[in-house]
Amino acid sequence: MAGRKRKPVALKKLEGTFRKDRSPDNVVDLPNDLAPKPDWANHDAIASALYDEVSLHIHSMGISSGVDGIAIALLSDQLSTYLKLRAQVLADGLIVETVSSTGAIIQKPHAGLAQMNTAYANIVKMMGEYGLTAASRAKVGANNPVVVDSFEDFLTS
Repeated sequence: MAGRKRKPVALKKLEGTFRKDRSPDNVVDLPNDLAPKPDWANHDAIASALYDEVSLHIHSMGISSGVDGIAIALLSDQLSTYLKLRAQVLADGLIVETVSSTGAIIQKPHAGLAQMNTAYANIVKMMGEYGLTAASRAKVGANNPVVVDSFEDFLTS
């Protein structure tokens, strides 16, 4: 499909740009729910913890729904991958020395840097989808967070 991606109705309402006369008739309007974590997201402890943190942020901004679990899990998985690669690169150094077949010492960039950059690019794209960057938050107008004072309030929001 050519052109801009269609913006969800919930985002248009948050921005204050929603117009009923321009809205399609078959709009799916989902309530703001905390998305359930997919089972496979629990296999990585870091990704699982990141899922909990990210999903709470998105829910508090009022833009999550129950169907966002897989997308949030993929974002958390990429964040986990990035953090693990970053730890490895920091431990080994940005430049790694290897010995060639002739015995010469060759300095190369760490092999994890390319994967780290790919994970970073994926993270930035996915964060923009949920208003998790300053620029995307300004577009979404996520300045009316859902306030959760207690566990009971959290369950009813």
